[in-house]
Amino acid sequence: MVLNFVGTGNLTRFFIECLKEQFEIGYILSRDLRKATNLSKTCGGHPATIDNHPTMSGVVFVIVPDKYIEDVAKHLKMGDAVLMHCSGFLSSDIFKRKKRASLHPNFSFSNLKKALEMRKQIIFGIEGDEEGVATAIEIVKAISGKYLLIPSEKKKMYHLAAVIVSNFPIALASISKKIYSLLGIEKPEELIHALMKGVVDNLKEIGVEGALTGPVKRGDWEVVEAERMVFEKIFGSYTLYDEIVKILKEVAGSERDEVKKDER
Repeated sequence: MVLNFVGTGNLTRFFIECLKEQFEIGYILSRDLRKATNLSKTCGGHPATIDNHPTMSGVVFVIVPDKYIEDVAKHLKMGDAVLMHCSGFLSSDIFKRKKRASLHPNFSFSNLKKALEMRKQIIFGIEGDEEGVATAIEIVKAISGKYLLIPSEKKKMYHLAAVIVSNFPIALASISKKIYSLLGIEKPEELIHALMKGVVDNLKEIGVEGALTGPVKRGDWEVVEAERMVFEKIFGSYTLYDEIVKILKEVAGSERDEVKKDER
């Protein structure tokens, strides 16, 4: 099977590095021929532009920002190739053709080296028509073998969950960094990383409810209230704090319910 790629970013590089031993790399397309040429020199394939390229066969990945996917696809010569994009938000319905799929890796590709190191752990979200899904699964089996099938109408919900888990912790880390910095702690990221890594490891081992710790779980409401006041003093509002505590109360309640069930 021949794999063609539109776009020259980290995700394209990831796919090529993972798949070049199992599949043939066909064309690498970009609006800038220099970018396509540079990537082809290091990863293989034939450089071309989106506006000027031969008809492609096999699979064509459109790996560009979401807002450009549909327009870029209209300029491609594909014959009977399977057309794929990697958006977690959009379904493959935007292609308005048969032999289509979306193949979304649940991972951050800001660090390509880390992505390649952890490729066997990456879980992919797959959606599309019958032939597109079958092709996407074949590709995933060559990377990690881990995937979820997502109904087309549920892509937005699926992506929301991914955004929350991969982006919201950065916002919380930023809040903690500000507080630690006010204490004069140098390199607060090291402390934040150690704490977050412990939480992430516990999530895998004992689940969301089991991983909860701290004053809300213990019912130390005097501590919760005192720290609420500190939060407001630093950030000018305790609305966010209150919303998070509300969620944590629900998590703690769920865990207590599970413990009661086990004791019956």
